Amino acid sequence: MRTFTINLLGVIRYLRPDRNPLRRPVDRTHARAMIALGVLFLVLAPLTVLVTARVAGGAGARAERLQAHTRHLVDAVVIDASPTGSRGVLDQAVRIGWHDAAGAGHSAVVPTAGGEPVGTHRSVWIDREGRLTSHPRKHSQTVADSIMAAVTALTLIALLHSAARTLIDRRLERRRIDLWEREWAAVAPRWTGLP
Repeated sequence: MRTFTINLLGVIRYLRPDRNPLRRPVDRTHARAMIALGVLFLVLAPLTVLVTARVAGGAGARAERLQAHTRHLVDAVVIDASPTGSRGVLDQAVRIGWHDAAGAGHSAVVPTAGGEPVGTHRSVWIDREGRLTSHPRKHSQTVADSIMAAVTALTLIALLHSAARTLIDRRLERRRIDLWEREWAAVAPRWTGLP
């Protein structure tokens, strides 16, 4: 806490107007710009994280509701244990068949862990048209996506803050060097005796 207080007092001393001939207006401008950037980051970062998390969470919740209504778990039966294209242990596949809500029959080749004989029952997810699909979106996936979106937004804001700070630092440093060279050109003949 003591270090923070000392640093804060140093910033206050640096910003206040004084008669120090070594402190130029460009130095005060630089300090004020850094403080303004810091305050801007402290205001924008939480707002960006909150808005991003809400937008991503809302989109995920809508997807959860939609998929819960449009995807159904049905019982499928293995109808062929050796379809073409099954070459090795890691890519074994079986053909399964199922009926959709209207009673229409469907079939597809799906991966298997191996050893599923004809007649084995499996549960699969289908969409409204009866096609195979993945299971409905889980709420944990929505939460994870919201957190990831918020972290990404915070990272982008931090990168923009860093880029702005670097740009301001470089421009003001160039200005400081130009001022220093002008002042040295005016003072050097008096100190060195050279023209």
